Amino acid sequence: MQDRSIPTNVLLTATFRLFSRFLSIIIFFALACGGIYLAFGASDILAVVPATFFALLFFAAPLACSALRARRAIRLFTLAGGKSLLFCFIWGSVVVAGFLATVQLWQSMEATLLNYIAAMGSAGLFCAASATIPSGR
Repeated sequence: MQDRSIPTNVLLTATFRLFSRFLSIIIFFALACGGIYLAFGASDILAVVPATFFALLFFAAPLACSALRARRAIRLFTLAGGKSLLFCFIWGSVVVAGFLATVQLWQSMEATLLNYIAAMGSAGLFCAASATIPSGR
């Protein structure tokens, strides 16, 4: 029997390839926010850029994993499907931890270890759940 599992490096490559397409959206928001900042001096608008960056980084993995599963005809509730969901769970947790660290350093937000654990767990579950939505990119 042939193993149809998706290797982790293929999942990472597909995720970064999709995220590289999202970079144009981030650059557009960065230029627009920079223009608004220079024209009106509204420094709060600059927070849109990292928020957009982390949001698109967060959703790159579920979209890429779902498309890979569809392309390779891998069912969701198999070992290979579970591996892709685990990848999305870990991806979502790491991205949210990076976002929390960015907000903590940039805005002097108070965050405890329990805040990180709760946010990472719920974000990982949401990321894995969004990977279950069929995508035929």
